[in-house]
Amino acid sequence: MLEQLAQVDMSIYFQTIMFIVFIALVIRLHWKMGSIPHMLVSGAKYLIFIFIFIYLFLNWASDVNPTLRSSSILIMTLINVYMLWQTIVAAMELPYRRALTSCVEGVCTADDLEQAFTTGKRFYKVRYFFAALTCGGSPFHFLAAVAAERTRDDLHRVFVGLDPKASVFGASLYFQFLRTALAADKAMPGDKRSERQRAVEALARDPWLTEKTSDFLHHLLASPEELLDAGLKESLRSEGKMI
Repeated sequence: MLEQLAQVDMSIYFQTIMFIVFIALVIRLHWKMGSIPHMLVSGAKYLIFIFIFIYLFLNWASDVNPTLRSSSILIMTLINVYMLWQTIVAAMELPYRRALTSCVEGVCTADDLEQAFTTGKRFYKVRYFFAALTCGGSPFHFLAAVAAERTRDDLHRVFVGLDPKASVFGASLYFQFLRTALAADKAMPGDKRSERQRAVEALARDPWLTEKTSDFLHHLLASPEELLDAGLKESLRSEGKMI
């Protein structure tokens, strides 16, 4: 059976050429992303595959049992299938990393943010596709949740990396969300709308409240466990959800 698989356009030379092509494509894609730590981690992983591939090639070239030679070609085929998948994932990741970079370098536009969300969700859905198949629940819900969470975390991280107080999910977003919600609620009486608008603007002008709102959202996104002693326990107790 192994010999039959090896004969289906899986010669040692074909596999070697395809492996070199995939390695070159992956290296080029990661190089374009421009992240040195990311490149080092990826490089270490692919270096291992290069050593394995060289070992299999030498094993095939030696005077070993024909079955072992066929096994070497089959393993090379599996490695190339994996490299093809990694190439696809890297091709999905490149526009996402570029969109993230555009958001923090120069002036961030609405198109940059929309591109980051769109390409981010697409990338993470591809990256976690096989994990979704074994998640034990709905793969579609799993992919949607992971893609939304990871994209949000990436955007939060890149903005906080520039300025700890400049998270895209900070107090400014919260206040703007309230303003938009007030404007969209057509059923609200005019006097109530004006009263609440003044309350929102007063909240936005208060530097202490603005700072603490940003701190709360940062902890909620980056380290929610730090909220345990900062109000989460008391909040759950007051609602009868914790004793």
